[in-house]
Amino acid sequence: MRRLLYQDEARLEYGRRFWRDPARKARLLAHWQDERHPYHDRFLEKWQPLVERVLSASPGDDDALDAALQSEGFSLRVVVKEIPPVFGSFWS
Repeated sequence: MRRLLYQDEARLEYGRRFWRDPARKARLLAHWQDERHPYHDRFLEKWQPLVERVLSASPGDDDALDAALQSEGFSLRVVVKEIPPVFGSFWS
């Protein structure tokens, strides 16, 4: 069973809600890939495939996803913490 902090649970839940809507998903990706985003390099170089994998996964499969990520040297907790925040100053 996974253990996430409440803030991380919220980040995962809201990330998944946005990810299910193709327009919001595209907007999130564009925002995170924007050069003005402070984490844009880190996201593009390492975390994008893992973040997309976690946001695309069904919540019911989180324990199996966590086990798979751990076999790759990560964990669900680590990847969720790497979901970039949204900065309102250039979100629109």
